[in-house]
Amino acid sequence: MTSWFNLAAIALGGAIGSLCRYGVTLTAAALPGGSTMLGTTIANIVGCGLLGALSSLDPTQSESIERLMLAVRVGFLGSLTTFSTFTAESSMLAGEGRWGASGIYVLANLILGYLALILAGNLVRWWIQT
Repeated sequence: MTSWFNLAAIALGGAIGSLCRYGVTLTAAALPGGSTMLGTTIANIVGCGLLGALSSLDPTQSESIERLMLAVRVGFLGSLTTFSTFTAESSMLAGEGRWGASGIYVLANLILGYLALILAGNLVRWWIQT
């Protein structure tokens, strides 16, 4: 059964994640040659890396650890990362006839996100074992 504390933790994590997502987007767009698509890619890669790292931990140690994992995984990372924006931006590139750019954008998000997830997970597991 979901407690109000779990829902509050998810809501707080989501609020922080969405503010961070907005900050990443603004920062990436302000960089020379930057864009909001760069912000989306950075947010997705960072989110994948954090999820990989967190997936290496045991969230069942206590109720408070489980609640923290809900706040971070569901709330924060759910708000930080954005599949819908990624899809809309890749569709926009394709709609403009920029098929190569769209393909590179899709592959960069998927491949770099996957690599970040695997690398971060392996680093955390290695760190815990040493």
